[in-house]
Amino acid sequence: MSTTLPRTMITHTSEVQHALEVAEKRWPGQRPSALLLRLIEEGAHVVEAGNDELAARQRAVVAEVAGKYTGMFGPGYLEELREGWPE
Repeated sequence: MSTTLPRTMITHTSEVQHALEVAEKRWPGQRPSALLLRLIEEGAHVVEAGNDELAARQRAVVAEVAGKYTGMFGPGYLEELREGWPE
């Protein structure tokens, strides 16, 4: 099929062949190229979901520690600290 889009060739390594066999069980009767497209789409969804979960966990940690150390350093702390630094 003619296209102006970039193309990517994939060698059927043992890992790729295994992925195709797994995909064939889920989507029987499809050509390897169609199976690879489906695997790529499914993989993208899984990665996106994982990114969303990671971001949610990170937000939860930030919320947990937010304000926890308020007041730990008194007024003028940075100025006092900087007094000991050379110019």
